[in-house]
Amino acid sequence: MTREVTIRKAVAEDVSSIVELWKELMDFNKQYDEHWSRLETGHKNFGDFINSHIADEAFCVLVAEADKDIVGYCLSEIQKCDPQILKIQEYGHISNITVTRNFQRKGIGESLLRKTMDWFSKKGVHRIEVCVGIGNKSARKFWTKMGFTVFVETMFF
Repeated sequence: MTREVTIRKAVAEDVSSIVELWKELMDFNKQYDEHWSRLETGHKNFGDFINSHIADEAFCVLVAEADKDIVGYCLSEIQKCDPQILKIQEYGHISNITVTRNFQRKGIGESLLRKTMDWFSKKGVHRIEVCVGIGNKSARKFWTKMGFTVFVETMFF
């Protein structure tokens, strides 16, 4: 039986579910690079961050809800260029988008992204960026399918 999924703005009562999904995402990403290893208190700090930004006009926190279960979320924000040297002064940044394993490959990530893109558009933001781990082939495939292209590579030492 397929459960109907609703995409909506997150509320404070959703934060604990978002944190659990974040932990799942970070633990998944850790297989590609130890950089994604969580601090022991990382989940609490992330929850505090979500709580303090959930109503901020520069942030968009969406959840995917099936029945009363939160099965996915997307965290995005509008960032400003500093110093002011570029024509495009604001751009969108998608920090996290994830769907719990049992609900993946059902179009939920696409739905979260479409609602996020609508939010950016309503805010007048038309350049959207996302960081994707080189080794995460499924994420790279998703973002390419959604129309995103590589414009810069971040290197580290």
